[in-house]
Amino acid sequence: MSRVELRTTDPDLAHEALRETYADFTVDVFGNAEDFAFRQTGMVAPGVAFAELRYSMGVRSTVEANPDLFMVATRRSGPIDFVSGRDVVRPEIGQPVLTTLQDADWSCVMEDLTIETVAVDPVVLARAATAVFGIGPDELSFTSMTPVSSSAARYWHAVTTHVRQDVLSHAEIAGSPLVLAEALRSVATAALVTFPNTGLTRWDRSGSPGRVEPAALRRALAHVDEHAGEDIGVEEIAAAARVSVRGLQLLFRRHRDSTPMEHLRLVRLDRAHVDLQAADPTRGDTVAAIAARWGFTHPGRFAVQYRQVYGRTPGETLRR
Repeated sequence: MSRVELRTTDPDLAHEALRETYADFTVDVFGNAEDFAFRQTGMVAPGVAFAELRYSMGVRSTVEANPDLFMVATRRSGPIDFVSGRDVVRPEIGQPVLTTLQDADWSCVMEDLTIETVAVDPVVLARAATAVFGIGPDELSFTSMTPVSSSAARYWHAVTTHVRQDVLSHAEIAGSPLVLAEALRSVATAALVTFPNTGLTRWDRSGSPGRVEPAALRRALAHVDEHAGEDIGVEEIAAAARVSVRGLQLLFRRHRDSTPMEHLRLVRLDRAHVDLQAADPTRGDTVAAIAARWGFTHPGRFAVQYRQVYGRTPGETLRR
C-alpha cells in the first residue's frame, strides 16, 4: 500500500497529476485562476484506490473512456454536474456517482469543488460479479450513474469508509494480505449492489437454483476448514463443492441457516481463538495482530464477535 499527496497552485501540474491517476481529458478553464489551489491526498492498495480532491477553479472537462478504470465520486462541497450519454447527474452532497459508465466518455462541470473518489480494478469487479451473480466476466456492465436506492448509497458509504479508515489507515492491519483481500472484495461487492448493472438485473429476475445434495456441503465445509488462512471467497468454495455460487448459497441457507462467508468467518474466529490461547503478551503478541492474521479488520468488531461466541473478550483469553 502507498500514500499519495500533492498540493500545488499550478493548474498544469494539477491536470497532469489527474491524468496520471485517472484518464486523459480536455480542459476548459473558467473563473479566477490567480488564486488556484489543488490538493490530492489518498491511499492506493492492490486493486483499489481512495482519494480526496480539492479543486478551487472552475473547469469544464471531457474525460476519455478508460476500460481499466471504475471510479465512484462523492461530492463533499461545491457544485458539479456529471454527463455520460443521456445521463446528467447533479449529485447532492454525500451522494456517490459512478462516473465511468459502460466505458464511455464522460464530462463534468465543476467549480471550487471537494470530492472523494474510489477507484476499483474492473478485473476485481468482474471476479466479484461471478461470485455474487454467477455471470461471466464479459457479461458485467453498469447501466446507470446513480445508486439503486438511498439505502444502497448509505451502504456504499459505510463499506468504503470502513475500508479507508479501519483498514488502510492502520499499517498493522493493512499489512495482512488476507485483510487486504477481504477489504477489496467488500468494496467490489458494495459497488455491485449499489449501482445498477446487468448482474443485479439478472439476480432480481432469476429463479432459485435446484436442490443440492448434502455431499456438496461436506465438500464446501472441508475446503473452508483446509483453506481458512488463505484468500478464498464464495467462488472458490463453490468450485470445491462442485456447485454454482447460487447453489452453494442455497445449500448453506437450507442446511446451516447461514451463508458460506458467515461460516468462513466463524472458522477464522475459531482459528484466532486458538492462536490467542497459545499467544504470549510478554513476547509482544497482540489481539489486533492475531485478529488481522485471520482477516478481521476492525478490532472492536472482532472483540464483539469473539465475546458473542466465547463469552469473554479476546484480551482476557490472551492474558490467561
